Amino acid sequence: MAQAEKNLQPMDTIPVDMLIEIFIKLPAKSLAKFVCVSKLWTKIIRGQDFIRAFSFHSPLQNKHLQPSLLLAFKDQVKGYQEHWYFFSKTTPLYEQNSLVQNINEVVNEEPKPKASDFVSSMVCHLKEMRYQKPSYVHGLISFLYGQEQVICNPSIGKSITLPAMESSEKIIRSFLGYEPIHAQHKVLCLTIAKPFCGLKVLTLGTQNCSWRMVQCSTPHYPGTIYVCIEGVLYYSASTSNWTVDETLLVRFDLVSESLEIVSVYPEGLKSLNETSLINYHGKVAVVSRLFPNYHDFNLWVLEDVKKQLWSKEQHISIDTGVTCKFYERLEISGTSDMGEIIFAPNKFEDFVVIYFLDLKRSKVRSAKLEGNTKHKFCGFYKVFTFLHYIESVMLI
Repeated sequence: MAQAEKNLQPMDTIPVDMLIEIFIKLPAKSLAKFVCVSKLWTKIIRGQDFIRAFSFHSPLQNKHLQPSLLLAFKDQVKGYQEHWYFFSKTTPLYEQNSLVQNINEVVNEEPKPKASDFVSSMVCHLKEMRYQKPSYVHGLISFLYGQEQVICNPSIGKSITLPAMESSEKIIRSFLGYEPIHAQHKVLCLTIAKPFCGLKVLTLGTQNCSWRMVQCSTPHYPGTIYVCIEGVLYYSASTSNWTVDETLLVRFDLVSESLEIVSVYPEGLKSLNETSLINYHGKVAVVSRLFPNYHDFNLWVLEDVKKQLWSKEQHISIDTGVTCKFYERLEISGTSDMGEIIFAPNKFEDFVVIYFLDLKRSKVRSAKLEGNTKHKFCGFYKVFTFLHYIESVMLI
């Protein structure tokens, strides 16, 4: 008996380095439970060193860090709350094993449905309605409800509300970014100020989680679209609050927290309606929808930031024929690791169809995603599709 008691060593006697090696290979949901084991485990899992190590860990060694698609479904607003449900589909979706067809061919065969994995759910209590669509960056999703900003970790279904601005400051735009050098998420917030707008930034997960002022040498009004690429936020802006004769592309470096106007929008872009910014093979690109066809787009890529050099306008159409017509309204989500442009609907029926367009080979493939036995897609109202989803240990 005495020998048995001697062999029962406290778990906190395991070397910290060994604990980190164990923790780093576990899913975020397990780590969220482990913070209740002991103060030491809580300190390790919530520490900046572990968060950074988890982010830098090789996806080949940790399947939970392999990129996948994240589907965020919104239920109808009930009273003063909004219900969100998150599903994912892992990397086999990116592989060349789905239906591949010539863009101009009519193909009767349809891809077999793929079941999506339920990740988590959450409820946002509304003080004001959401007027900016949610955005995803490196494991976290940002919601802006009027003057209240909510950051959610879909891996564990946990969210936090960011510190409020001063009463005299009114938020007009909020952008979530991630800089990989220090493995930090930051929020850039733009507020109404005279004569233009004020800018503040906040770093998530720090002890002093408060807003800091950002200097801006060129006054501007922010637009509604943005993208984060390799630690840099790009967003649209205008020199006037009333006209959009000259639309600017603004660059905010998340490491140095410096801001600059990098370019005007490319010539030939006649309207900012139905435009978006995407990550196109590591470069910022502007996508414009062509009316009345909801599946035709024009694409410009900023090839050289210093020279403000944009690529020639490129037309993209994803209509593949009568039997494969797309009845949903498609959105360009960005590019996959294989270089394909990914299209996804923002409304649906019983399933979600994702389209992968390879411009070099003029090929398109599709993947039909559906819910599972516990969670059917047909009960949801709207869907947002995010690329390169990985698990995060932020907010645990």
